[in-house]
Amino acid sequence: MPAILDDPAAPTIYRVSGDPPYPDPANPSLPATIVPRHVTLRDRQTVATVVPFASRHQVPESLLRYLSDQFSKEIEGGDTYPMLEPMPYDKFASYWFQNFAGIMLLGHLEGAADVFEGKDWSKECLGTFYIKPNYPGRSSHICNAGFIVTDASRNRGVGRLMGETYLEWAPKLGYKYSVFNLVYETNVASCKIWDALGFKRIGRVKGAGNLKSYPDRLVDAIIYGRDLGDAGGSAGNEELAS
Repeated sequence: MPAILDDPAAPTIYRVSGDPPYPDPANPSLPATIVPRHVTLRDRQTVATVVPFASRHQVPESLLRYLSDQFSKEIEGGDTYPMLEPMPYDKFASYWFQNFAGIMLLGHLEGAADVFEGKDWSKECLGTFYIKPNYPGRSSHICNAGFIVTDASRNRGVGRLMGETYLEWAPKLGYKYSVFNLVYETNVASCKIWDALGFKRIGRVKGAGNLKSYPDRLVDAIIYGRDLGDAGGSAGNEELAS
């Protein structure tokens, strides 16, 4: 359920506008208000936790490699992200976790210390998302996000729950508004989630995507926007969402 992916070769942008304190690139840390979010999947029985990470160095290497592989598969699918070629592992790890990211894992976890090597991530890991500025400098309090739903979690409500968590955490990171620049209109699952979570369709980019599944036409992309002032997440239970 991608929202945007900007240039992975571009320098990291940090938030320097909006309310202080601002992130310290030399000492990545999480605000005290951002803690693991415990959720229940669509079956109303399976418990999972969205764990926040301030740096790639907090994440087990095997988990990073699994997420890198999942992202490569999404790119190779050719229908959701705009890139033509997958990223090498190290570039992915640095890119996805350059500002802040959450990872959804099965079970009731208390924090990053509970995420360690030796697990079968193809069963344990349900998804991940990053949060970062959409623009530099004086507009860096406007954020975007990118999402990966893993093979193990299709049709379990994971995308909606990560979207809710994004809305809870983004304002706690100091962001005021969210923009998703490039959601292909054929990505129905993503569109349903953002429509349901109160995002507005603030623009359309005609013919934005030359997608694998639509070789005979260019696909329009929707630009979504949402004020984060009224964002607070929800109860963390997935029922009717896509």
